[in-house]
Amino acid sequence: MILSLVSWKGGCGKTTSSIHFAALLASRGATMLVDEDRSRNASNWAARGAAVLPFKAYPPRALGSEARRHDHIVIDTRGGLEDQDLIDLYDNSDLVVVPAVAESMTLEALVNTANTLRTHGRDLSKLRVLFTMARRPAGKTDKVAEGKAAVSELGIHTLSATVRATEAFKDACDAGRLVRDTRNPVGKLAWMDYERAFKELGL
Repeated sequence: MILSLVSWKGGCGKTTSSIHFAALLASRGATMLVDEDRSRNASNWAARGAAVLPFKAYPPRALGSEARRHDHIVIDTRGGLEDQDLIDLYDNSDLVVVPAVAESMTLEALVNTANTLRTHGRDLSKLRVLFTMARRPAGKTDKVAEGKAAVSELGIHTLSATVRATEAFKDACDAGRLVRDTRNPVGKLAWMDYERAFKELGL
């Protein structure tokens, strides 16, 4: 299984999602996390948790030597992929997940992604959108529900599961842990969000 995570806007939970999906896949077999992002946030997170996380993070150059030793590969892609890089990634992945927050800039980027794939003759069957940093609706406005509806109109499969906004993720990153293993009481609930998304992906 090759699961790639893509986001053209920072702060959407791409690295956090990569870490937690890698941990969930590791329960099914040997899993490597490939950190292509220039920030190396996933590598740093995994290094802090080397003694407890059930997977290791590798640079892209390690794919050639390490891929055959693993059952699953999670790719935390770099931001701002060129069109051909997106196409290559899409062709070589089993699933491509786009973590998104419910705001106009993110949705505009999703439109561009969908258009790029379609322009190059690809359908969107492998593309999934996961809304992250979700907060309770304020009043009558449910931005996540509105975002899901807008994405569905594009013909992109949107996961029913959402990942809540919580400081527990920052705690997990700082400690090199999974969110379920933080002292924050919301951490276990946030972990369950990823479990639901993982199940919905059919992994």
